[in-house]
Amino acid sequence: MKCDKVILGAGLYGLYAAERCGRRGEQVVVLERDPAPFMRATYINQARVHMGYHYPRSYSTAIKSAHYFERFHRDFSFCEHTEFQQIYATSAHFSWTNADEFRRFCRAAGIFCEEVSAEKFFQPGMCDGAFLTREYTYDAQILKQYYLEQLSALENVQLRFSSKPEHIEKGGDIWQVTASDGTVWETPYLLNATYAGVNDVHTLMGYEPFKIKYELCEIILCDVQAPLQNVGITVMDGPFFSIMPFGKTGLHSLTSVTFTPHMTSYSALPTFACQASSEGACRPGSLANCNQCPERPASAWPYMSQLARAYLKETYGFSYRKSLFSMKPILKASEIDDSRPTVVRVMEQTPTFVSVLSGKINTVYDLDEVL
Repeated sequence: MKCDKVILGAGLYGLYAAERCGRRGEQVVVLERDPAPFMRATYINQARVHMGYHYPRSYSTAIKSAHYFERFHRDFSFCEHTEFQQIYATSAHFSWTNADEFRRFCRAAGIFCEEVSAEKFFQPGMCDGAFLTREYTYDAQILKQYYLEQLSALENVQLRFSSKPEHIEKGGDIWQVTASDGTVWETPYLLNATYAGVNDVHTLMGYEPFKIKYELCEIILCDVQAPLQNVGITVMDGPFFSIMPFGKTGLHSLTSVTFTPHMTSYSALPTFACQASSEGACRPGSLANCNQCPERPASAWPYMSQLARAYLKETYGFSYRKSLFSMKPILKASEIDDSRPTVVRVMEQTPTFVSVLSGKINTVYDLDEVL
């Protein structure tokens, strides 16, 4: 079957590309190995609409995040939670960044930052500075429903769930993509938007993998007491924590730089001991959904909650609701300065093969140039 574009992955980057190309009249097919979109990292993350505050040691990441912030807000405000105070604080101990440096960073990056009393939120002596910032969260389930509705109205766009590429080969100026349901798609353009599966596709096609490490991460969802309901708090830059609204769900996400990652793999393909118990459902080169896996690890709630409570005043109480797990790929080069660049790489021109790797939702617009 012939089409103009085959897109691998039905996270935000994949569905954004499908809608953009579909509205131009192109015949588009999206292949997604899960039974629905947004079942992995697009949903299972802190849900930040980044303004750049998180990256005081990487101006390039911060400035790009801020650059797209208003555009994302304009396009997707219907799924954003904006009515809360987002507080960033610098720890008085073991931090890469102190209050003065954070203040200078915000000024240099041109992003809003207003100093507030650290004593209002934190135990005495724990933070040397606290700042009111402008940052939102998005609700992945609302965003998912939006894309399902938009794409269902485009007869030239097909969403194929529970379907992944089993074989990809080049035939002249086209790609032949054999899906797991046996359908063979012929296309001059292939977009790899699989995020944690990016190197699975590269290996399948014989391309050099991105140099990334993989972290099996836990996002804890919490019920919060009234003083915390309209507040998000991030202590940075170091082995600290964040607790902030999880979209419009009424819950907060709790994460920790130290305890959110449970396991790490530096292999070209994600390789973990738990895969041995999956009977082939998950293996290097074919990454299954960690959130659906019976081998997912025990929650790090005792450690994350203890860390957060050591900093927060007792009035900002919270309790455990549930845990979500997903795989997070990080460029190895980013370990130096904590940068999070969006990589959009044209692997081949004719036929076209493009791979994208990004951990930030509002840099999705980087795809525009290659679409």
